[in-house]
Amino acid sequence: MEELKKAAAHHATSYVKDGMIVGLGTGSTTKYAIEKIGEMVKDGLHIKGIATSRETEKLANEAGIPLVPLNEHDIDVTIDGADQVDGKLNLIKGGGGALLREKMVASCSMKEIIVVDESKIVSSFSFPLPVEVVKFGWESVAKKLRAFGFTPKLREGFITDNGNYILDCKYTSIENAEEMETMLNSIPGVVENGLFVKLADVVVVGTKGGIKIIKSNL
Repeated sequence: MEELKKAAAHHATSYVKDGMIVGLGTGSTTKYAIEKIGEMVKDGLHIKGIATSRETEKLANEAGIPLVPLNEHDIDVTIDGADQVDGKLNLIKGGGGALLREKMVASCSMKEIIVVDESKIVSSFSFPLPVEVVKFGWESVAKKLRAFGFTPKLREGFITDNGNYILDCKYTSIENAEEMETMLNSIPGVVENGLFVKLADVVVVGTKGGIKIIKSNL
């Protein structure tokens, strides 16, 4: 699967053009794209990156990609990964714990490119849904999540870049991702959740038969 992820990530970098502001996602798949973009910069490509995590900031610095803050720029294209992608190109993200910054960057991007291997394409979600919560009273938030039918588990020993906890929430099914995203974010103490609805424009899939491109109909 690593080779499929790498091939898809390298293909995704073809969307990066000279002069662009590029959002840089977080995770093992995005790492391949960052390394490739670093090579492109060394070959003369002029871009500026916006990192979605401290981990990505470190990788971008090592790759020689100049970084700028989100506050100052519109984003031309963002390359990121996902834990699962459904048939409507909704996503579950946050396995790496950077979901808040990733969603902020995605929402500011003119084009959101998601890179996955074929195992991440699903008909219905099953990956535990990450929910970022403030430390204060987090158990009361977990109680509310249980009332909504989730089984939340604190991600042990993990603090987000924003100083918060992650609750990984198992569930029976998610019938309406848009409604669920809104409902979760209405719970006091929830900072953000890992449902990314109507944000992906293109999904680049690494398959055993080659690269597959899925485009949003929105």
